[in-house]
Amino acid sequence: MGRPAIPAEVKRAVLVEAGHRCAIPRCGETELDVHHIVPWETCQKHEYSNLIALCPICHRRAHKGEIDRKALLQYKSALSAGSGPGMQTNSEAPIVEIRRRIFEKTTEVPGYTFQFDFPDFEGIAQRIVSKNIEAWGYELLAKFRHYQETFLPVKEENDPEIDSFLKAPSSLSGSYQIIRNDDVVISLEYTLDRFLTGSAHGGRSTRVQNFLISPFQPITPKDLLADNSSLDDLSELVRSRLLSNRQYSEEWVIRGTEPEERNFSKFILEKDGIQFFFDEYKIDCYASGRQRLWIGFDQFSDIGNLDLLSKLASNDF
Repeated sequence: MGRPAIPAEVKRAVLVEAGHRCAIPRCGETELDVHHIVPWETCQKHEYSNLIALCPICHRRAHKGEIDRKALLQYKSALSAGSGPGMQTNSEAPIVEIRRRIFEKTTEVPGYTFQFDFPDFEGIAQRIVSKNIEAWGYELLAKFRHYQETFLPVKEENDPEIDSFLKAPSSLSGSYQIIRNDDVVISLEYTLDRFLTGSAHGGRSTRVQNFLISPFQPITPKDLLADNSSLDDLSELVRSRLLSNRQYSEEWVIRGTEPEERNFSKFILEKDGIQFFFDEYKIDCYASGRQRLWIGFDQFSDIGNLDLLSKLASNDF
């Protein structure tokens, strides 16, 4: 089995931390690799605290030992402390928890409107959270533009069918609800509403953003699990809880809870437990809408990362 890919949330956090530039001071290159400070062969994990953004030249130098591990840890520490390129700002005004917006609109045919809201938090680690969510918003915008440029048909002159097809502009809006924001974790639930030109109707999906504050790291489904647990254990727990209320078809539940990370990627962290989301068609029919399952931290302890769960269950370290 090959080395698994770095989770998108973790890779984004590493790049945002470095301002999408090489983390070696005065290098400044923007073509980047993500390097394991403690080699992958030793750690076998993609942990945010062990990853640093390096250009290909500095990456090769690190592997040769010309930039040693102690130096890399110092560069990482400077980035995490907010003194690296990823945290530079032109404003001296304190950042408070406010709502910012990425907005783009075209009046050409086919036109589109893109609106993505994100929070701006106070505090160094919290600001990294804001920058990560903002970066994700721009990723969504890039994909949205790509759809408009490549998927839609080329308009033929005096073709009424294509004219009609292109009349309705595409739209995407992203709104959020802050589920938890304290000294331990920030957890947000995002709702994305889409309508694409040529579609019969729009669509809605749920996305989540979960970050541990100290030490800073994005939280993925695998981070919730103990070292000796696996997605199979998570799948078994979720299945048993879903089927216990006799509301769902066993066939639907089994299909929607296969032990794959994407099936459990939508969760939010509350004060006392974890709430998982399942979109339409995942574990039930479309008419039933999005489904939720709440599991208390105590009920998760048999398979969970106890160190992380103890932090999540308290506001104190």
